[in-house]
Amino acid sequence: MSDVSVKLTWDNKAIGTIENKTMRGLVGMGFDIASRARENAPYLTGALRNSIRVQEVNDNVVEVIAGGGRVPYAWRREHENKLHPDRTHYMKRAQESIMVGNYMQKYFGDITK
Repeated sequence: MSDVSVKLTWDNKAIGTIENKTMRGLVGMGFDIASRARENAPYLTGALRNSIRVQEVNDNVVEVIAGGGRVPYAWRREHENKLHPDRTHYMKRAQESIMVGNYMQKYFGDITK
């Protein structure tokens, strides 16, 4: 009698394709979040809005960053904004507004099936 078995093989090419599509999706999502954060951010001089950017940290991390350099108040505007209380949490609200509905399909396409 012969054995019955199932053989599973790691497909490096297919995994590479998935990794590339995932990174493109993360970058696309990052740019959309940055755009929405610019819309949500309080406007005093434009420095905060101009400081919002997308940065690929490494092969699997994308950051949307506000502030730095000459804009040290980005964190404060995110968490406590007495002048524009309706504009607090500009970054958090941007992320939440992008990550709704079928966003996985939008950014990652067929790899989410």
